[in-house]
Amino acid sequence: MNTLDTVNSAIEEHADTAVFGKVLEMAKTRLDGERLGVAVYEEDPDAPFDYYTVQFNKGRLELKARGKASPTVDWKVSQEYLSAISENPDAYIANPAKLDIDWLKARVGMDIH
Repeated sequence: MNTLDTVNSAIEEHADTAVFGKVLEMAKTRLDGERLGVAVYEEDPDAPFDYYTVQFNKGRLELKARGKASPTVDWKVSQEYLSAISENPDAYIANPAKLDIDWLKARVGMDIH
């Protein structure tokens, strides 16, 4: 939850910037109400130990379920990365470039290269 709160705060605070504004605009158009799968791993992205389902709703990511309730995995994320965000959210809000939003960009159809 802390990570979602941090991502939402960063997107909200930086919604008027080129990158976040574009991602937010496209996500609102293409993902509003859609459920997205998250796989959490320790060391190997191909061996997740936990799953979550989040939903993009009116410009915010919301936790919907724990477990693999979504048929696809949209974001593979390490437990270490989630802990780093949770332990120091202000650093990620102040510098949103630290946030991994490539998965969200890819999901809305933005070129991530």
